[in-house]
Amino acid sequence: MFVVHNSFGILDYVVFAATLVVAMGIGLWFAVRGGGQKTQDEYLKASRSMSVVPVAISILVSFFSAILILGTPAEMYTQGTEFYIYTLGMILGIILASVLFVPLLYPLKLTSVFEYLEIRFRSRTVRLIGTLMMFTNQILYIGVASFAPAIAFEAVTGIPVWATLVTTGSVATIYTTIGGIKAVIWTDVFQALIMMAGIMSILIQGTIKVGSWSRVWEISQKWERIKFFNFDPDPRVRHTFWNLVLAQICMSCSIYGISQPSVQRYSSLPTIRHATQSVLLNIIGVFLLLTLTCMSGLALFAFYADQNCNPLGQSLVSNPNQLVPYFVMENLGYPGIPGLFIACLFSGALSSVSSSLNALGAITWEDILKPRFEKTLTESQKTFVTKIIVLIFGVVSIGISFLATQLEGSVVQISLSLTGATSGPLTGMFFLGALFPWTNSYGAISGALVGFALTSWMSIGSFVNGVRLPFKPFPNGTCPSVNVDTFQTTIMSHLTHVTTTAATVSKALQSNALNTRSALDDFYSVSYAWFPTVGMSLTIVVGLVVSFITGPNKLNDVPTKYVIPLADRLCCFCPARWRFWLNCKREFRKPEVCGFFFTKLYKLTLSVWLKV
Repeated sequence: MFVVHNSFGILDYVVFAATLVVAMGIGLWFAVRGGGQKTQDEYLKASRSMSVVPVAISILVSFFSAILILGTPAEMYTQGTEFYIYTLGMILGIILASVLFVPLLYPLKLTSVFEYLEIRFRSRTVRLIGTLMMFTNQILYIGVASFAPAIAFEAVTGIPVWATLVTTGSVATIYTTIGGIKAVIWTDVFQALIMMAGIMSILIQGTIKVGSWSRVWEISQKWERIKFFNFDPDPRVRHTFWNLVLAQICMSCSIYGISQPSVQRYSSLPTIRHATQSVLLNIIGVFLLLTLTCMSGLALFAFYADQNCNPLGQSLVSNPNQLVPYFVMENLGYPGIPGLFIACLFSGALSSVSSSLNALGAITWEDILKPRFEKTLTESQKTFVTKIIVLIFGVVSIGISFLATQLEGSVVQISLSLTGATSGPLTGMFFLGALFPWTNSYGAISGALVGFALTSWMSIGSFVNGVRLPFKPFPNGTCPSVNVDTFQTTIMSHLTHVTTTAATVSKALQSNALNTRSALDDFYSVSYAWFPTVGMSLTIVVGLVVSFITGPNKLNDVPTKYVIPLADRLCCFCPARWRFWLNCKREFRKPEVCGFFFTKLYKLTLSVWLKV
């Protein structure tokens, strides 16, 4: 439930509607421009004619949706700054993706990234397993990405969630279907601007309301919200330095290096150098977006703590994901601003949904239908079939988003739990193929199935067992913005006190119950942040063991273009003899990508040093 004084006005509806109209307009423009996306190469890869910056922005916002805008501030509000450490893991993962996977996959000129698995392992079964995992990953992500803005929109307008889910899914489906990858990329650029404006408005207003950023920091420290480093090795601890960094290295390698949406985007660029630049530019975008949203969450907490008020404790909002829209409606009630915020949320959702739909259309055609119908259909017919596939997945995604409304917890945790169960094994499959030339198809299949089965079991079990959050202190006063009489205020005060006491008692009971917990309870209590790392590690270990049992490949069985020369990429300044042995006694190649990255890093460091 939502209790606010300000309402969603006519100008707000105009701003929100304009966002949807512009997105549809971009799709229509690319549907009719230059022949109307009649070839597969143009529809799915833009004929490799895109520019670096739009592609970099599109890759960025494809995986930063309303989940980021709602979930990250909610995480800061309820649990503090520990989660911010995953920024470090993301940056490291992006660097690894740019120096390992982009140089491997771009020259192969793939439409579906899973074609690599087939040609590397010489097995169509391996390819189809990867495809099915990507189906699961993208469909689940679409559901959560659509659900996140829907609950906020219902809170501020009263429009039911189902109507919003249908609207979001329909708009994204239409412009993706008719406009192809070009429409998706350029719509992402427009939506990124809207997202940035919405995030900045929340941060600026929150800081002004509190007084200054130093005051925000002071209040957050007082209420135990400032804690970055937790080196506890217990895997049941929700967030630690280890699980956040390792999980995000794994997730970011998957997202920016081998995921179908990213590969399609950097494959739309004319050269490998442009492709590498588009991925590396995401370091700047990731740092800015995550830092700003985390700061926004602290500003929100400081604002309410300064008033000795907790909207969550007084049932003014029904779940943490509604904290940001509640703050916007209470403190940014100027005409058009709430509309801008809702447009910001929907921009994030539309960018993610459209990217996933385009990717699902590409892999469905390339991996499943193409072997059967390639010779019987013309180029325009193939493109038409792909558009129909995108349309069908758009309808399916709307249904999945309804299922997401039944999940509990922060949308950030929901998203990372569900997608982590598939991204880990997927990353493990590509690492097996690219780093271990002796791995065979039996190892890849066994590793992927075992990794996926275990992480799916952990993910489902954690939700069935319940999402447990560490206890953090909250203010327990009455929010001054709520217009209630003295009797209601007294009752609310007692209810808040009872709620706080119950939370304390619950924490004590959970602590005392640890001794009676079963091994299965402990298994289900493993932090969701470990899911990607566990899935990737298990896939690699099982894959290597099975490969050696069933007869490993010889080093020369796999062409060098399908294997990452690890020494050339990460140890390009090592002596030639070292690199020869690190490359499994293969000839090393000129490290253009590694050299390019470290040269740029050296020049940047030198310029900063000279300025200082």
